[in-house]
Amino acid sequence: MYKRAEDGVVLVNEDKRRAWRMCVSACPYKKVYYNWSSGKSEKCILCFPRLETGQSPACAHSCVGRIRYMGVLLYDADRIPEVPGSREEDLLSAQLDAILDPRDPEVASAARANGVDDGWIDSARRSPVYRFVKQWGIALPLHPEFRTVAMMFYVPPLSPIVTTAEQGLVGLDLPPEQRDFELFEEVDKARLAIKYLANLFSVGDEDVIRRILRKMLVVRIYKRRQSVEGEVDEATLRMMEEAGVTTVEAEAMYRLTTLPTLEERFVLPPYHREISAELWKDPLAHKGETGFGYMQPPVRRG
Repeated sequence: MYKRAEDGVVLVNEDKRRAWRMCVSACPYKKVYYNWSSGKSEKCILCFPRLETGQSPACAHSCVGRIRYMGVLLYDADRIPEVPGSREEDLLSAQLDAILDPRDPEVASAARANGVDDGWIDSARRSPVYRFVKQWGIALPLHPEFRTVAMMFYVPPLSPIVTTAEQGLVGLDLPPEQRDFELFEEVDKARLAIKYLANLFSVGDEDVIRRILRKMLVVRIYKRRQSVEGEVDEATLRMMEEAGVTTVEAEAMYRLTTLPTLEERFVLPPYHREISAELWKDPLAHKGETGFGYMQPPVRRG
C-alpha cells in the first residue's frame, strides 16, 4: 500500500499482493477488503483518474443525499510529525490547529513559495471542508486516537425531528416558545449516544459533541421559525447566541448542508501533474502517460 504524493489517495498495488491479507487486518478503518475471485486485496481508489481532471468521484456525483463533500485543505507540514506524538487529550486540537487559513496572505505566500499552484490555493479558499472543519467547527476526524492524521472529516449525526417527536423530546402541543428549548437542553437523549459519538470523533470528549449538536439544532430551530412561524423570535436569537451561531452562519450552514450544488460540494482544481512528475522524472517523458499513480505507470501488453 502507498499514498500518492499529489493528493494523498491511498492505493493498493495489486501486482505486489501475495494474498496474505495482512493489509486487511492492519487497516484501522476497515477500508481494505479481500477479493476472493481475484486473490487480491482492494480498496476504494477515490476515482483518482476523475480527480485529476477536476471531476468528482462517482460516489459523490451519484449520492442522492448530497452528503459527500471534497475540498482542499492547506496545512503546516512541519507540524504534522508533532500531531501523532501529542497527548491523547490534545490529539484533536493538534490536528485541527495544523490546518491553516487559506485567506491569510502569509499562508498563501508560503504556499506559493513551496510550489503550491494558485489553482489549489483558490480551491482551498472555496473549500466546503474548510468551512465545516475550521470556520463552523462542526466536522471532526474519525478516531484521532489512531494517530494517523487522516484528513477525512465527519459531521456527527443529528436525530431527525420525527424521531425526537416520537421520543417525547419535543412537545408538539406546547407553545412555540417552549417547544424547542426542551430539545435543545436534551441533546444527551439523541438517537445516537453522546458517548458513542465522542469515542468515534473526539477522543472521548463528550462536550465537543454536545457543542456541535447544539449548533446544528439551533440552525434547524432558526429555519423552522422562519418557515413555520414566519418570524424569528427573541428566544431563538438568544438560543443561537448561546450556541455561538450568528444568523449569517445559520443561513450559510443551511445552504451548504441542504441545498448545495455539485460545484459547491466538490471544489478541487484539475491537477498539474507535470509539477508533481518533475519531482521524480522528466515531465516531457511523462507527457504521454495517463494518471495511474507513481508506483505502477501504464504498460502496453501484447
